[in-house]
Amino acid sequence: MKLGLSTAAFYGRWETEEAAAQMAKLPIDCAEVFLQSQSEYSTSFASLVRRNLAGTACTSVHPLGEYENHMARRPARQMRDAFDQFRRVLDAGAAMGAGTFVYHGRHTPMLSPLPWDLAWNVEAIAPMCEEAAQRGMAVGWENVFWCQLTTPQRVREARRALPQVRFTLDIKQAIRAGCDPIDFVQAMGDRLCNVHVCDWREDGALCLPGEGVYDFAALFAALQAAGYDGPVILEPYWKMIKSDEALLRSIAYLRHLMKE
Repeated sequence: MKLGLSTAAFYGRWETEEAAAQMAKLPIDCAEVFLQSQSEYSTSFASLVRRNLAGTACTSVHPLGEYENHMARRPARQMRDAFDQFRRVLDAGAAMGAGTFVYHGRHTPMLSPLPWDLAWNVEAIAPMCEEAAQRGMAVGWENVFWCQLTTPQRVREARRALPQVRFTLDIKQAIRAGCDPIDFVQAMGDRLCNVHVCDWREDGALCLPGEGVYDFAALFAALQAAGYDGPVILEPYWKMIKSDEALLRSIAYLRHLMKE
């Protein structure tokens, strides 16, 4: 497994290219790049970010995704524009060397759960997977409690219906959906291509790994048992990082458990 960090950790503190330059100084193996505005959906911007990463591999790209509700069953112009934005993100990801496009999926403006609609998801995601494959990338559908992929059972249904799709596991989103992240590991199986981690305290407040109560040793054991050897991306919110030293301690904590 490779230990990485998302530029989203610095969302609100630095611009994306500035975050990339800071991450190049950290003891990490890889990076996920969070593209936070449409002006960043370009190969020229991606080239700047790649230069600033200074050799740290970009393994995944994660856009803001404001167009994701428009990928199916919309007026033709909305769908065309949505796929145009999606292709621009893919091109940017490919320019950065990313292999995974992280996809949240269909959601409501109020971020409340929607009924499961497998047919809508197949209609939207199947052509997305084809576009990604043309660029040497995969769609890594992420479990998100306020979107569609909320339970291990839905993952299993998606696996059967979408043979090209891959999955991103977010452990905090699994917990918020009332599920055990390890159940998602087992459901995603050999289609798992990306993992997002953070930690939380007993009162439910999110924090950096090593500052909370989650059993990362058990998670890494489950990942190893599933044959997973891909990126494990630390994805904290900026306000969770109390100091640069705290971030370094968390990276070292995860590195130690991964080696064990």
